[in-house]
Amino acid sequence: MTQDLFTPFQARLSAIGGESYLVADLIQATEVMVTHPALAEKDVIVPPHFAELAPWGTIVSLLRDQGIQIREAGSPASVADAPVGLSSAALAVAETGSVLLAENALEARVVSMLTLTHFVLVQIDDLVPMLDEVGAYLAKFSKAGPEQRHYVSLVTGPSRTSDIERSLTIGVQGPKALCVLVVQNREEKKK
Repeated sequence: MTQDLFTPFQARLSAIGGESYLVADLIQATEVMVTHPALAEKDVIVPPHFAELAPWGTIVSLLRDQGIQIREAGSPASVADAPVGLSSAALAVAETGSVLLAENALEARVVSMLTLTHFVLVQIDDLVPMLDEVGAYLAKFSKAGPEQRHYVSLVTGPSRTSDIERSLTIGVQGPKALCVLVVQNREEKKK
């Protein structure tokens, strides 16, 4: 059933200017990234310790094998306006084309906020049909304990804002492009 959710997710995200791809595994996700125009500079910012995060860490070595430089995020100033950032989402919502980002470190959070193009990895099993289902995740992430997250946001498409004259501008207060890679693999997640 979750694979059936990809089509409405893709439609909603595309309608607001985002991109999404259903990929079989991290090898195919790597292929999508290295052929994307945003990766022309062959430089990707990732959250600290991303290479250790199961199942996503494998993509770091796959990208390096393709000649991509991987840098761990540091201060916001070191990440600001970097061409490409890569992180992962806790959840994706088909109804809205949104991804739920949940991090504990500011250095991880700035990857999704300050890079010009943000790639997000999410497992297909974490694709839910309705926005209502996000509530249970928010409750889990706000409760003190090992699953608590200090930086939680629901991201729907590239950053956009309108000034007083209602002139829409993309990428002023966040990434100009959002690309979600929905991965079908069944690798075990690190708890």
